[in-house]
Amino acid sequence: MVPSARKALLVLAVAAGVPASAAEPRIGLALSGGGARGLAHIGVLKVLEELRVPVHCITGTSMGAIVGGAYASGMPATDLAEFSIRTDWAAVFQDRPPRAEVAVRRKVDDYKTLFAPEYGVKSSGLFAPKGVLAGVSIEGFLRGITERAVGSEDFRKLPIPFNAVAADIESGDAVVLDRGSLSRALRASMSIPGALAPVEIGGRLLVDGGIANNLPIDLARELCAEVVIAVNIGTPALDRSQITSAFSVSGQLINFLGKANVERQLKSLGSRDVLISPELGAISAGGFDSAAEAIRIGEEATRWMADSLRRYSLPPQQYEALRKAQSPPSKGLGTVSEIRFEGLQRTNSQVLHSLVHSRPGEALTEEGISADLQRIYGRGDFESVDYRIREQAGNRVMIIEPREKEWGPDYLRFGFGFATDFKGESVFNLLTSYRRTWLNRLGGEFLGEVQVGQETSAFTEFFQPVEERGRYFAAPYAKLSRTVRGVFAGESRAADYEFNEGKLGVDAGATLGTWGQARLGPQWRSVDTKLRTGLAVLPEVGETSAGMRAQLFVDQLDHAWFPRNGYRAVASAYAADEAFGSDRNYKRLEGQASIAGSWGQHTVNVSVSGGSDLHTDMPGYDTFTLGGPLRLSGYRIEEFSGRRMGFGRLMYYNRAVRFPDILGAGVYLGASLEAGRMSAGDTSADTGTTWSGSLFIAANTFAGPAYFGFGLGEGGRYTLYLLVGAP
Repeated sequence: MVPSARKALLVLAVAAGVPASAAEPRIGLALSGGGARGLAHIGVLKVLEELRVPVHCITGTSMGAIVGGAYASGMPATDLAEFSIRTDWAAVFQDRPPRAEVAVRRKVDDYKTLFAPEYGVKSSGLFAPKGVLAGVSIEGFLRGITERAVGSEDFRKLPIPFNAVAADIESGDAVVLDRGSLSRALRASMSIPGALAPVEIGGRLLVDGGIANNLPIDLARELCAEVVIAVNIGTPALDRSQITSAFSVSGQLINFLGKANVERQLKSLGSRDVLISPELGAISAGGFDSAAEAIRIGEEATRWMADSLRRYSLPPQQYEALRKAQSPPSKGLGTVSEIRFEGLQRTNSQVLHSLVHSRPGEALTEEGISADLQRIYGRGDFESVDYRIREQAGNRVMIIEPREKEWGPDYLRFGFGFATDFKGESVFNLLTSYRRTWLNRLGGEFLGEVQVGQETSAFTEFFQPVEERGRYFAAPYAKLSRTVRGVFAGESRAADYEFNEGKLGVDAGATLGTWGQARLGPQWRSVDTKLRTGLAVLPEVGETSAGMRAQLFVDQLDHAWFPRNGYRAVASAYAADEAFGSDRNYKRLEGQASIAGSWGQHTVNVSVSGGSDLHTDMPGYDTFTLGGPLRLSGYRIEEFSGRRMGFGRLMYYNRAVRFPDILGAGVYLGASLEAGRMSAGDTSADTGTTWSGSLFIAANTFAGPAYFGFGLGEGGRYTLYLLVGAP
């Protein structure tokens, strides 16, 4: 239709009392899935706006649902493009919230280097999560791009009516999502089986809609469309060399399963419909770092179809009015009169309320709510946390919906640590950790750990909060251990001693938000040492040590082992006293602090530690040690021992390779400069200040840290060392 004829038709329509839009065909947009390739949809939207082609409804699957849902909620295409390009996609596809928001007890677990898989323990066996990633960071991203839709639970009443497609993993049927939480619907539509945990909505377990309907043209017609603009991203089949992860395997299966359905959908297109097929070449489904390129290709593909699209263009004023109605300004989240939790079965909501910093009556922000949800998720009790705002009896209520882990509340994890200097000095330990949570309404937790290796031990603790908000606690504990420790004369190992210890204690403590914990309590120890091999350098001991112990743990590092920013401080004090039944009176004080800062991929990490017996009669089994990887790297493991110790380390590292979150943080190249001083040792006098340093290549993996390095000491001393985990 020529412009003059279209204008005349519009005039006649208005004169007849028919809305101008009724004189034009209703245009529906159908957007396919395709992972990062689906960012090309943003380019399509940008050019449709340039051509003034109206969009009256949108349907989408997977990434098509994400782009379409954000646009339908009112986010302009230019804003969506800018947001996608500046997004840190590696951070989006990681499960852990910012470490500053993780519960203190889970931070302590980081230094045990427990492997990433966590198994649920039930009477019928062991259970694992249904996906490699739970998707908590993805949900935060989706809430950010759909903020305008908060409080609107009918997707047909969004600025642009919208439907998303997911698949029922039980039946394989397509599931149309047209109401509820928009961000949760988008999360369900893109849940790649095996890679991302399924989402339960309406009693159905939902996964990526690409399995059932990857290009929902039929759904667009049902929703509103007389004309369909279909955007088929398409993902070419991967060859064997490209199938390298759970994501690529799942993506390949989705492509195969959805291929026949896409072909059927394409056959339904008629002469009035328009098909746009961006040629994305080598951009993969996981290539989110190519966001700008994918958007550009989407623009080019749409301009290529400009002649077919211009027949639907609206006059400038009419299109401007339509887009103004479809892109209302963001009003923010406003305020609510109440914040409450729903869906909890074993968790006490009062504990969770203490983690929520948003307040009724105060203006809510997506950033603030996201931080609240991350703190809740950081407890380790939930597989996802979402929220919605609902009008109830004239009041606006924010409802937080944590989903408790289906495989909980009892968990089993494994860990491993190993260190060697390739000179006959090696340390290894295997660890099994069993944790039972929510044993009572206050959040009582049982921890049992068994370790085999250089230190063979069994440890148990019952952690019991004493009030509903969980700030204060009592923690009785017990430990049995046997440790083999070398004693050195110079650089030669003179003897091995076996230390057998039984320990009982009970702590009273306070949890200091998510940044720290303080403990104080009595402790009773039975210690037996005996010569195992070598010379009788030290006396054998069999005695009781008992007294008061205090501990402080503060941790705001962004990563436990290769932090880029933050600080950490740990301190402990022990005073053995005959009044508690101790065979001798003495004191032991020890502390460690570190701080890290970064610019670009470069990081400097400064650490200092020290210990002292305060010139008391501290026994040999409580002495401090230095030597080995990153603790005077050029020397033997635990070569130096004594009653007073000081140590400092300046470490530099550069992340040369970045890993996906499921594999770890990346590969690092680095160096360290180290200095230590040990005095009043059992086998030597004051050593003076000893200097050392190292060069290393390291990796932060799902199984913990790993270092391979060259250590250099004074007088030509050197070592090669390998350190894996936390021995």
